Amino acid sequence: MYIISGEKKGRQLFGPGPEEIRPIRHLVRKAIFDLLRQVIDGAEFLDLFAGTGSVGLEALSQGAESCFFVDRLPKAIELISKNVEELNYTDRTRIYQSDVGEALDRFDSLAHRFDIVFVGPPYNTGLAEQTLTQLDALSVVNPGGIIAVEVFLKENLKDGFTNLQQIKVKEYGQTKLMIYRKLVHNSPD
Repeated sequence: MYIISGEKKGRQLFGPGPEEIRPIRHLVRKAIFDLLRQVIDGAEFLDLFAGTGSVGLEALSQGAESCFFVDRLPKAIELISKNVEELNYTDRTRIYQSDVGEALDRFDSLAHRFDIVFVGPPYNTGLAEQTLTQLDALSVVNPGGIIAVEVFLKENLKDGFTNLQQIKVKEYGQTKLMIYRKLVHNSPD
């Protein structure tokens, strides 16, 4: 596992052993950043169910301003910390060992906002839909912000929510990548 592009291109990442951490496939990570190329520069990035941290680290390498990583597993936090330190991104990152729902509530209460959110939960757990529902209800994503969700191919998510609109769906083998945009609501004059 390595960084695909940007300032740290080719740098190796520490990866998981046979534990319950499922790293994102190289092809899917590349596809995400092909889609985000126009909006990544200077973005505040949030990597949920972060695992090894490869998605958030790729975002930093390709120009994101900062990245917050959230995962509940101690092994994931250890891997993310090692990878952040190895790539010398400690000053641009925050790592939270927490349930994703609790972390989102905390970010919302602190008025912390993100331009891009990646959601990569364990497959077939219902956590993707649950996380999207929570992101829809909270103000964690900036208006016009992007949410990229990686799910198992047969997992179906809603096309849209009150404040989120699905803008793209791509399939890669047994993986489906769904992109949503946070709607911009104009206030009445």
